[in-house]
Amino acid sequence: MSELFDQFVVEAQELLETAGGALLALERDPADRASVDELFRAFHTLKGASGLFDMAPFTRLVHVGEDTLSLLRDGRRGMTPELADRLFRALDQCARWVAALEDTGALPADAAQASETLVRGLSGVSAEGAAGGGEAAGETDAFPWVAALAGEDREAVGVAGGVLTAIDYRPDPDCFFTGDDPLALFRRVPDLRWLRIEPAEPLPPLAQLDPYRCLLRFRALSGAGVEAVAPAFRSVPDQVRIGSVTLMPAAAPPAAPPSAKPITMAPPGSLAAAMLEEQARILDLPGSAAERQSRNAAVTRAVTAILTALGRSADRAVVAAACVDSRTLRRFLADGPPEKDPAEKPAAAEARPASPRRALRVEPERMDALMALVGELSVVKGQLEPLVRRVGDGELTRDMKAFSARLDSLVGDLRHAALRLRLLPLARVFDPLPRLVRDTARRLDKTVELVLDGAETEADKDILDVLGEPLLHLVRNAIDHGIEAPERRAASGKPPGGTLRVHAFQDKGGVVVEVSDDGAGIDPAAMRKAAVAKGLLAPDAAAALGDDEAVRLVFAPGFSTAGSVSDLSGRGVGMDAVRAAVERAGGRVEIASTPGSGTRVRLALPLTLSITRVVVVEAAGSFYGIPVAVVGGVQRVPRAEIRGVKRAESVVLRDRVVPLVRLRRLLGQPPDDGHGHGHGDGHRDGRSGGADCVVLAELGDGPVAVAVDDVGERADVVLRPMSGVLRGLRGYAGTAVLGDGRLILVLDLRELL
Repeated sequence: MSELFDQFVVEAQELLETAGGALLALERDPADRASVDELFRAFHTLKGASGLFDMAPFTRLVHVGEDTLSLLRDGRRGMTPELADRLFRALDQCARWVAALEDTGALPADAAQASETLVRGLSGVSAEGAAGGGEAAGETDAFPWVAALAGEDREAVGVAGGVLTAIDYRPDPDCFFTGDDPLALFRRVPDLRWLRIEPAEPLPPLAQLDPYRCLLRFRALSGAGVEAVAPAFRSVPDQVRIGSVTLMPAAAPPAAPPSAKPITMAPPGSLAAAMLEEQARILDLPGSAAERQSRNAAVTRAVTAILTALGRSADRAVVAAACVDSRTLRRFLADGPPEKDPAEKPAAAEARPASPRRALRVEPERMDALMALVGELSVVKGQLEPLVRRVGDGELTRDMKAFSARLDSLVGDLRHAALRLRLLPLARVFDPLPRLVRDTARRLDKTVELVLDGAETEADKDILDVLGEPLLHLVRNAIDHGIEAPERRAASGKPPGGTLRVHAFQDKGGVVVEVSDDGAGIDPAAMRKAAVAKGLLAPDAAAALGDDEAVRLVFAPGFSTAGSVSDLSGRGVGMDAVRAAVERAGGRVEIASTPGSGTRVRLALPLTLSITRVVVVEAAGSFYGIPVAVVGGVQRVPRAEIRGVKRAESVVLRDRVVPLVRLRRLLGQPPDDGHGHGHGDGHRDGRSGGADCVVLAELGDGPVAVAVDDVGERADVVLRPMSGVLRGLRGYAGTAVLGDGRLILVLDLRELL
């Protein structure tokens, strides 16, 4: 594929995202003119860009969408939910096509059929305006300016009593940003006889004039018929009127001013002659000396370009000498260059424009490779410290320690810089949510207001990939199960419309996303009942659950309170998938709910997956890593405080009764002097002085105390997934190499437990 095609794919994805956001805003506020314009520009740009390639179904669909939006811009149609649905379906189809183009370089085989189906749906709301400028066709009295043409203009047209085609074109003020070039459109008009360019409205003072907005109006006459002229303005049907007129003979024209000699360097009545005449008029506009100087420089550039296009001599210095006022310029265009006045000062040299900033696109694979190398460098750097300790004392040791400290600082800065390259704002995963909320709420006949906060919060792109699907599950679940129907909310004294809030922020080196609603909340009694009905818990076990534990049952595999299975819920996989995805990424999920008031789900994830911080622990002479993200604390617990019932043990930590498990037993290692079976006289460990070393793990189901032989340092490691015959081994997140060269296994405590 060519670079132009690759650029089209990238820009099309951005335009579709922009169009989706504008359509959502327009549906909320049908009077939002800015959203109409933004949506129209997106469709218009897509149409023009797709026309460069052989993808007729794509171009046809966005063209009909553009025609529909033209009616909205003109006020000939209002926005309705049904129209929004059709436009959304068109955008969704275009997004699928762009994805196919990115993968295969071609549209799917059924693209023409899909396009035709959507076109028929949109044509039902745009047929009345599909003819573009047709409403003006055939109107001989719709162009009063034609009858007012002066004799000089009539002479340039060269027709008296004949039929012409009149064109009245007022470009969109932002046409330069949508890819429209008004003058280029008129170059396509066949048999163009006359063109006038004038301000569409009184121009503001020069100091307040925005040069990037088109405030002009174009009026023209062509000797060709309407059907031949209309295709030139097919891309701007909402901005132009085209019709047939009869040019009647007029009274004697007023005498031209003596100084206005006819231009001979361009064909009379041609577009170039009209443009040169306009440049002469510009020179007579009022203004300060600085404004006139800038205006003269601009006219010089324009006249030079026009004469060059005509094949005439266009020496820049000669043209600049003529562009001092309209009389001098007209004399130059009629008779050639004037005599130079030695007293005249040369025009000021034009300032060189500053080079624009450019964005650099880098393939994700290259970024991943850079981050992997930085991780390896961090590991190698860690191997230097043990070597320094082995050297002993002396001047060499001091120098090596200083070098090690400097290297540690540089590697840290490099790692931070590389990580910053991978950070992206959460807006990437927030952007699909408004559309999801809109479609889901319409399907359930609910009114839901979405409040997004913290979209500028940044996280590693891998974290965003992990976060996307769980976030969609949570939002869909909140609308389906949490927020009540309008009549139920009104009966309970709530506003008919519910509020769904998604809030993101950075905390403790990670990123936190909270999804909360003001719905019915979760009833613990209903959760216990559903767990028993599903066979997940025995009745006595369910009755023994506290309210918080009962609420956490929503994360149990296969659990659902839905009465029936639908395309939205009822299969019992949504919330379990949320927890599994987050915990696989080294994060955790918390949930809190108040019946009648709403529910809040909190997702806490590390900032990056490229480098993982672990706590090194020892069990049976081997070393393992536990991700810091799940470690709530480490302490030594006197063996007398550990309580046991049969083979189960528990301990009170932070005023909570926490179940205790021994890592040796989880890994199938032999017990060490009483570390094996139950709580009894055998709990002796010379290293702990009559106490057990306990790591408090904060997991989704609640805290668990893990007894280990010893706890070492915290280390930043590059986590490598298990491969080969070990790929299916459960309970391990991967392997890592410590700074001193030791290989450790990083544990997945959730799977082990």
